[in-house]
Amino acid sequence: MPLITDQQPAEQIKQLLCELETLVNNNDADAAALQLEALNTCLKSWCESAEQPSSDELITTQAHINAILTQANIHKDDSFKALLKHKKSDKAISAYKST
Repeated sequence: MPLITDQQPAEQIKQLLCELETLVNNNDADAAALQLEALNTCLKSWCESAEQPSSDELITTQAHINAILTQANIHKDDSFKALLKHKKSDKAISAYKST
């Protein structure tokens, strides 16, 4: 996703975080990974710019990122459990059919 240059870095970060959160909530891991890369690039640029973020802005941003990553891990765990359950069901069906 291209970075938006006509926005202030803080607003751009907020927008990227919102988009990342939406992707995570929609369980779109591939697009979320790309969005996370864009967010990282934007944060790095902001931190290296003349108008660097304050400590409070960075703490708030980190808290938002952590919350999103926690939600992503919950989705990942749920997906893994569903796959495992499906695999066990397939094995049970195969065992039943072989009797």
